[in-house]
Amino acid sequence: MPRYAITDIHGCARTFAALLERIGYGREDELFLLGDYIDRGPDSAGVLRRIWRLQGQGHRIVCLRGNHEQMLLDAHARGHTPWDYQPEALELQQTLHWIEHLPYYHETPGYVLVHAGLNLGLADPLSDTQAMLWIRDWEREVTYEWLADRILVYGHTPRPVREVRRAADLLPGRPLICLDSGCAMQAPGMGHLAALNLDTREVTFIERQD
Repeated sequence: MPRYAITDIHGCARTFAALLERIGYGREDELFLLGDYIDRGPDSAGVLRRIWRLQGQGHRIVCLRGNHEQMLLDAHARGHTPWDYQPEALELQQTLHWIEHLPYYHETPGYVLVHAGLNLGLADPLSDTQAMLWIRDWEREVTYEWLADRILVYGHTPRPVREVRRAADLLPGRPLICLDSGCAMQAPGMGHLAALNLDTREVTFIERQD
C-alpha cells in the first residue's frame, strides 16, 4: 500500500483533513508526519486530535518531533509561556507525554525522514538531534555518500510550491526534498500543504482551507 509523507501542518486542521481525503489515505496506507503539528495556524488542538484519533483507530502513522513541539516541551520545563499553542488543561499532560516520545527521525526503505534536515558533515548525521530540529540553509554544501541510495525528506524551511515540485522532479538524482510549502503562511507561492507519495514520488498539494 502507498506510503505518504506530510510535514509542517502548523495548526491547519481542516487543510490536513482535506489533504488526507484528496490522496485517498486509508487504513492500510503508511503515513509519515515530519513534525510541526502545532503553532501558527488556528487549530493546533484539532490537528493533534485527528492524529490521535487515527492512531487509536489502528492507522499506520509514524510521527516525528519538530522544533515547535520541542519549543512547547521546553517552555513547560522552564515554567515559561509557550510561544503560541497552549494545550487545554485536560489535554496538557497527554500532549506533553505524546511529544516526549516522538522520535527525531525515521528510516523506511529508500528514504530517511526528519523534520529540518541532517548535518551531513558528520560521520553519523543521526547523532545530531539539534540539527534534526533546527538546521537551515545546509543543502548547498553537502555530499550524499552517507545517504547511499536513499532520499532525504524533510520540512522546516518553507518553500514555494514551484520549488517543491522542482525538487520532486529532480529525484532521485538530487536525493533531497523539502516538503514544507508554508501552509500557515501568506507569502507568495506558499499557503499549501503537500503530501509526497514515497512509492511514486508524486507530490499532491492542497491550498490552505483554514
